[in-house]
Amino acid sequence: MPRSPLNPTVDGAEPPTTAALSLEQPASRADRVRDALRRAILDGTLAPGRPLVERELAEMLGVSKTPVREALKQLHSSGLVEINAYQGVSVRRIDAGTVRQLYTARASVEPAAVRLASAGAGSFAAARAALADAAVLVGTGETAGLGIANRRFHRELYLVCGNPFLCGFLDQLQDLTAFVATAGWRLRATFEQESAEHEAMLDAAESGDAELAERLTRAHIENALTNLIAALDEQAGR
Repeated sequence: MPRSPLNPTVDGAEPPTTAALSLEQPASRADRVRDALRRAILDGTLAPGRPLVERELAEMLGVSKTPVREALKQLHSSGLVEINAYQGVSVRRIDAGTVRQLYTARASVEPAAVRLASAGAGSFAAARAALADAAVLVGTGETAGLGIANRRFHRELYLVCGNPFLCGFLDQLQDLTAFVATAGWRLRATFEQESAEHEAMLDAAESGDAELAERLTRAHIENALTNLIAALDEQAGR
């Protein structure tokens, strides 16, 4: 009787032992291009609305168009770039509608994940380390690095919940949240207030006060939304 993928043994015989698979390779060129473009978008070098032409980017980075094309696909999946009419690609523009949708999605899921994390027995050491890294950057004005450090803090905090579905959803929002936050800081610097809120959230999580950690996380997201909308209104002269 032939073996099937669902029944690899025959007559109770053990399946043959196979060598463990491993793949340890450095990041691909497309990944390195993606990281370079991501950083340039977050620090404002590539501003919102900036057209992203494969040939020009390839020349700037000293690569062929192929890894640039792949990197742009990844950045589109993360929400940092958008495809326009006639398949043109540009850095995403920030508007109040997008900000509200993004932060509503976060507020619906992230506080619950933090509550679950706080009620468990997991360690928040990685979140504490990320918070320390962010604190070093608060006074430097290096907003791209701070945005990335803040997103790492949030991720390390909610990852402790252990629910891969919640974490997977929130992971999809990470890059776009960092982009919106850093762009907002260029209009209104609120990162010191956010740093204090992060500290309070982590203190509550580490103490096991799940209800307080959830409430502080929701308030933090809602405060960020309020500040961003106000900054966008100021920019628009409203």
